[in-house]
Amino acid sequence: MKTTLIIDHPWDKSFNHALKNNLVNQLKENHVDYHLVDLYKDGFNPILETKDLATYQAGLSSDPIVNKYINILRDTNKLIIIFPIWWYSCPAGFKGFMDKVFLDGVAFHDDGSGLKPLLNIKSAHIFTTSEQPTDSLRERCENSFEGQIITTLKDIGIENVYWDNLGTISTLTDSERQNFITSASKIIRTCNE
Repeated sequence: MKTTLIIDHPWDKSFNHALKNNLVNQLKENHVDYHLVDLYKDGFNPILETKDLATYQAGLSSDPIVNKYINILRDTNKLIIIFPIWWYSCPAGFKGFMDKVFLDGVAFHDDGSGLKPLLNIKSAHIFTTSEQPTDSLRERCENSFEGQIITTLKDIGIENVYWDNLGTISTLTDSERQNFITSASKIIRTCNE
């Protein structure tokens, strides 16, 4: 089983990508097998289209990228997710990833008595950035963030879900940004020991 790092940010020079690059280096240094999913680089289409709905209930997809992601998740025991918070939520790419990849028969089975997880992912660590201060963000949107993302991850069987946000990203010094990267690296190193 591997660690899978998912990034959803369009600009490869962003802080989110700097964080991703650092965490990938951390995984390599610790000899951790990993998959890297870059939703923008892969050209992932997050829109759930009519053709997708034709096979949705059967847990199938005709999209080769979605099938690639399904196979990656089946080989994953730890997730690292990186994205900016836009309008109190994740960007469309990661939301579409959840809609199109976390299929019944793939990520869970619903037999009418509740969801039964099908994947072997034990933990997920979500690293986000925002323009809003983290405390304010938690106060204003924690319930919506938890409801949309954290609860979804727990519903598919990921018992340990953690969220770290770097708020007021555009006003921070390089040193403050580097401190967040260092902290994230320590978290990932500790999780992989």
